[in-house]
Amino acid sequence: MIDTANALTSLTPNAQWILRGDELEWLDTEQTQPSQEDIVQKIAELEYIEEVEEYKRVRELAYPSSGEQFDKIFHDGVDAWKADIQAIKDAHPKAVIDADELASRQALALFNHQLELYTNAQTRLALYQVALGRAEVTGDFVIGQEWDDEAEETVDVTETLTVLSAIEPVEATVEQTTYDAEGVATTSTVENPLITVDVAERATAQAIVDATPSAVVDTYNA
Repeated sequence: MIDTANALTSLTPNAQWILRGDELEWLDTEQTQPSQEDIVQKIAELEYIEEVEEYKRVRELAYPSSGEQFDKIFHDGVDAWKADIQAIKDAHPKAVIDADELASRQALALFNHQLELYTNAQTRLALYQVALGRAEVTGDFVIGQEWDDEAEETVDVTETLTVLSAIEPVEATVEQTTYDAEGVATTSTVENPLITVDVAERATAQAIVDATPSAVVDTYNA
């Protein structure tokens, strides 16, 4: 299976890096770290090459062993041996890279990557802001039916239920204590780290949304 490691090796031979799951730590000082867009397109290319060269593996399995081939030549001659080998080659013809097909697959891989990023970004932006909290969300739901004497018909019985509970905003600031080399403590007021992380993540998500091509956005909306 072609993965990120294969793509990195192909894009930057002999580069130094560490891949932990989806987290890439770039260590090389000579080669530039490939972008995620470069990586997904390279994966598509390597998968296509592997698919095109599948005929080699199939031929290899179909060929008789060396001993059987020598035996064929000894008993039936070179021409008979050539005919058998050619029959295998004809049954599994050589495939070649089609430039248009490669470009199409790379474009699709990039599109799907952008769609995934956009979807994740929209999901992140939909979360409430920790600095503002979240108001309670309620809805009216049918919980049964009863007879209405005035209307002389059965009517729905509804009840207002909580869909999402309210969440209070976090404190805007927190006290942070640091110590110098002599162990003297200094306490200062800093922005709540929960807010800092939330703002940074939302900014990153918004940047992705803003940079997403319209065709990807249209697909998401559809």
